[in-house]
Amino acid sequence: MHLFFRRLALLTGCVLLPFSTLQAASLTVLTSFSEAPVKAVIEGFAEQYPGVRIEVIYRRTIPSLRLLTEAGAPKVDIIMSSSPTFFNTLDKAGLLAALPNETMPPKWLAPHTLGLGNKVAVVGYSSSGIMYNRHYLAKYQLPLPTTWQQLASPLFMGHVMMSSPSQSGTTHMMVESVLQQYGWQQGWALLMRLGGNLSAITARSFGVSDGISRGLAGAGLVIDSYALNSQALFKHIGFSTMADSVILPTYLGVPRSTANPKNGALFIQYLLSDKGQGIIGTPGMAKTTLSQPDLARQTHYVTDKRLLYRRAGLLKALFEQTITQQLPSLKLAWRGINGVDTRGDPERIRLLEQAKLLASTPPLSEREARDPALLALFDGMYDREQGNPQAERVMHQWRQTTEARLNEALRLVEQAGKP
Repeated sequence: MHLFFRRLALLTGCVLLPFSTLQAASLTVLTSFSEAPVKAVIEGFAEQYPGVRIEVIYRRTIPSLRLLTEAGAPKVDIIMSSSPTFFNTLDKAGLLAALPNETMPPKWLAPHTLGLGNKVAVVGYSSSGIMYNRHYLAKYQLPLPTTWQQLASPLFMGHVMMSSPSQSGTTHMMVESVLQQYGWQQGWALLMRLGGNLSAITARSFGVSDGISRGLAGAGLVIDSYALNSQALFKHIGFSTMADSVILPTYLGVPRSTANPKNGALFIQYLLSDKGQGIIGTPGMAKTTLSQPDLARQTHYVTDKRLLYRRAGLLKALFEQTITQQLPSLKLAWRGINGVDTRGDPERIRLLEQAKLLASTPPLSEREARDPALLALFDGMYDREQGNPQAERVMHQWRQTTEARLNEALRLVEQAGKP
């Protein structure tokens, strides 16, 4: 018997049964992935273990937490997601069972993982970058984008898509990486300039890849697996891995409440096997496998996980109030800023610079964002359904401040553009 199974049996207080008995059981998988990438994994597992009845539940974070905690909800045997904040929330709530050390990620990938020790298994990873539509770029005479700065430049106004960090764990990681690499003020300035170029903000990550494939935008921020799956279908799709890409492992966790720890172990072992890794790396999941370290070693950026977890709720709320809820005004302000001809006049230049500053300054300073009371107010905000009246008042204030600044930026733009 494989050491993995022996140790998991001890940890769960179960005695592993012969394989024929295992096949008679069921396996319920809870995942934040969309159906398309998970399908290949489930089909591969079902082919190898045809006697195991498999159910897959597709849920976002809040419904997933409810499913794992509410009485009478279906029992989940395995959790699969790339969202570190989701698993961190599960661990804080004491919902994850310990796994054998044999499931720990390789040392070269460890810096990019959750820091949750033996509470999760890693079966592959993705990088972040820019997906683009070659036909669209050619039509609008746009260059192949490779950086955040390019996407935020006036050249790409109206040609970019992204998803919301409050709805997508991978987008949250990408937005956090901007703030960690550029600093709070410059990072938000970059994000707000990018916001002015967005044609849409989608609710889910796959909405970006789908929209770009269909020609609704020229480029967008995605993880490489979405781009690779689109490339398998459309020759006009390309992808640029960013120089300091976010590395996003794919995690598996076993709930403490599982009724089938043996089949959860079987699923993890399958995905860590050569056959499972083969499926992880092919179109569908399209992840980089654990035998391919080069991509993870190429990036110099490693997420500060303590900072990521500490301000996750605040960051998501601030993005919503500053960019998502302000998208029409933000686009209008930056369209005006980018369209002004200062004619080299010092006064017009001064007015335009003031407008740029107003349209790229968040309503919260870095010092204010470190306030423990404020961080506590937003902690776990997007992991629960009920609102927080005090947090709502703070967000309303952020929204009002941003609206006022964008309106003032538009006034300055009009003044700078007067004959």
